[in-house]
Amino acid sequence: MQTHGAHATTAEVRRAIMSTEDGEVTTWLLDASTLHRLTPLNPGEARAIATGPALWRYLDALGEPVDADPRSPYEKLMLDVLHDDISLPVAPPATGPTVAQSMLIGGTARPGEGASGGLTVFLASLADALVRREDIGRVVTVVLAPEPTTVTVRKDAGRDHWTVHVPVDSPVAPAQPDMARHRAGITWWLTRLLRQCGLAPDVVHVRYSDDGSLAVADAARLLGAKLVFTVTPDPHRHLAERHPEGTADLAAMRFDLHRVRAADHLVERADQVITIGGKQDEVLTHFPRLDPATLCALEEGIAPSPAPTGHPLVRELFAPAALPRLDASAAGLPVLLNVGRLHAMKQQPLLVRAWLEAGLHRSTALVIIGGSSTDRTPDEQAVLDEVLELSRSAPSARGRLAVLSAWSNHDIRRLQHELAATAPSSGAPHVYACASAKEEFGIAVLEAMEAGLLAVGPQRGGLRCYVDHGRNGFLIDTSTARSLGEGLAQAVGLGAATAPIAAAGQRTVRERFHIDAVADPFAALYHRLSGTS
Repeated sequence: MQTHGAHATTAEVRRAIMSTEDGEVTTWLLDASTLHRLTPLNPGEARAIATGPALWRYLDALGEPVDADPRSPYEKLMLDVLHDDISLPVAPPATGPTVAQSMLIGGTARPGEGASGGLTVFLASLADALVRREDIGRVVTVVLAPEPTTVTVRKDAGRDHWTVHVPVDSPVAPAQPDMARHRAGITWWLTRLLRQCGLAPDVVHVRYSDDGSLAVADAARLLGAKLVFTVTPDPHRHLAERHPEGTADLAAMRFDLHRVRAADHLVERADQVITIGGKQDEVLTHFPRLDPATLCALEEGIAPSPAPTGHPLVRELFAPAALPRLDASAAGLPVLLNVGRLHAMKQQPLLVRAWLEAGLHRSTALVIIGGSSTDRTPDEQAVLDEVLELSRSAPSARGRLAVLSAWSNHDIRRLQHELAATAPSSGAPHVYACASAKEEFGIAVLEAMEAGLLAVGPQRGGLRCYVDHGRNGFLIDTSTARSLGEGLAQAVGLGAATAPIAAAGQRTVRERFHIDAVADPFAALYHRLSGTS
């Protein structure tokens, strides 16, 4: 008797469904069947033992009608789509390959808010650069809808760049640990919406080692698209660093192990694995089955600076507010600027502690921009609370520290250019102080360098790909407050002698990391995978 293959698997899944009374197990088995195009149950049997979205996804895959009463706004939305009661746009045929990219962690409006960061900025810039090219037909960016009651498919004005907002059955954006329970739903929605709207991709690119990327990869397979995966040393590196022998945080360990499995799975499934910048050696250490000859290294980049408009944004750093702002004592001092999401990996509290303990508050101003203005995540609130406590503990630093919620990328870049255009009285450039434990590439650092700020950032991670220590920026040890403070103090202490270093950093970014040049190898890769001549 045959014990493998689709027939044997279908029979085993049927046996498992029929023998369980656990509704969660039934749901999981039905979704697995839908994903792998198995039919262990006929429609009548499925309706008899299951209800809700998992049943509807299964019946939809069989081409069967779905009739049910919704129990939530999410279910109503799903039924409306199944019944064709929602009008969705249909794109005309593309003139070249269609590329889909996903960004399921964080929003797109304000990088630095919630889980949104530099990748949001890069993907928006890359999409714009790709659709300006004659050899790319269309770009589709996949994000999560802000609420479970709406589905939106929207085309940018004047460009063939579409954004698909995928609903999830959650009142708030799910964090990475919660993404697993939404995986089947994301796959179904994405597959359905891309097909229905004429946006079926030739190539799909995912960049996170999590269940969101697995869901997008599942949709790519169902749509017949090629899969590209950007691999990083994390989460394998995190597993060893976060969980030394004797660790008691079993929940965190399980999640990190799950992410390791997700990364391994995506590497196995991808038609092309790429790395960011020059990280092949570290990646190959954690993924020994990868063939170095097939691994492709691509760099990220940034769009040109926006034209200045409106009132000077530097004023906002001094405007009275509930959170700390600068006062007149900070006028004319070198500014240490830090921009990004409020998260333990970004180490904003460590930066404040280092600034204080190194005595830098006597000669510089520190500006931290990031985090939501309302409805902060637990990570954001914990970081903000620690920063504010440090501020209160140092009355002598009052008026030298400003803490602001996230701004739009357009405004952040305007601020950086305004700072660069108004050098301190010492003649030294203002400083971009990246205190992260590590950066995968550092889009915010690139933007600051492009504006003319002096970049100081972590030795670990992607900054080594473009920061040549002492020539166009500084790489420092960010592992402790002491080492971080010493590194910042050394850079600041050089004064006006760092102006040529900041200028060299600006040239590096403008000559090497313009988004149009960065888009060239991405376009070539997507063309090769799509089979387009």
